[in-house]
Amino acid sequence: MIITANRASAILCGFLQNGKFNSPFLLPANVCPVVPLSFLKAGVDFEFVDIDETHAMSKCIVLEKIGSGKYSGIVFVHAYGRHIDNSSFYNVIKQERPDFCIIDDRCLCQPDLSGEQSSNIDLTLFSTGYAKYVELSFGGYAVSNLTRAFSNNYDYSEEDETKQQIYIKECLRNGEQYNLPADYPWLDGSKLQMTQEQYFAVIRNKLSLVKEQKERINNIYREELPKSIQWGEEYENWRFMISVEKRDELLTAIFKNELFAGTNFPSVSWMFKKQHSEIAETEARQIINLFNDFRVNEVFAHRICKIINEII
Repeated sequence: MIITANRASAILCGFLQNGKFNSPFLLPANVCPVVPLSFLKAGVDFEFVDIDETHAMSKCIVLEKIGSGKYSGIVFVHAYGRHIDNSSFYNVIKQERPDFCIIDDRCLCQPDLSGEQSSNIDLTLFSTGYAKYVELSFGGYAVSNLTRAFSNNYDYSEEDETKQQIYIKECLRNGEQYNLPADYPWLDGSKLQMTQEQYFAVIRNKLSLVKEQKERINNIYREELPKSIQWGEEYENWRFMISVEKRDELLTAIFKNELFAGTNFPSVSWMFKKQHSEIAETEARQIINLFNDFRVNEVFAHRICKIINEII
């Protein structure tokens, strides 16, 4: 079963609302805030798991917690677009808890248009929204083995969504708790304004252009930046990931030179649950993602490499 919507988060929210989950899900501490917000809107509780050396949620911690019988499922996020083979991990979970819900979040990964789904995964999410691998500024889809109704009737205001995004940034910057009501109208639950065939054709046609652009820019980063700060080729799909000790000084210099870089994704466990996640919080203070999409060109890449090398 393939489900499409204007937002992948609307699919997630609808799936959760119709699943009757009575105990919490486990989410990675460095998940995009949209995911816990979808859980809040759906009325499903959640708890955070710290990350490990793969920059994704710790599988060891997940398995320990599942054994307690206190959880309904997990959302495993393929961090920063790296596709991780979780077949063995999911097999172990389902052998212990066949009813345990596994949501595989690949929203930052390259879209898979095959429609294939592992029997151990209940929902696989993909996105083509803002800042995704294939960026259409709209659209998301999911693959599921479950034939279940998906609600998409949500009050929505673009103005309120913008206000919420500003508010989230302030919460993260100031170490404050998220306090907006669960039914706040941030989620666009509208249907995709095209057929599945048309949507996948648009994605398919853009994929080769995206791959070519990313490889061209990534080659500059690989060659001109020290290997010691690079995360490696597995983390170059969504953006080009690096870690530096002088991150704030470096970002100041980058923006001063009218360039830009990102710092996604910080730990959100404190903002939503007053829960500290030591590894995710430490990593968030050093992480930078360098753009490799249509917003940049070779001149941009060379300039930003020069600035990084001068400061680190």
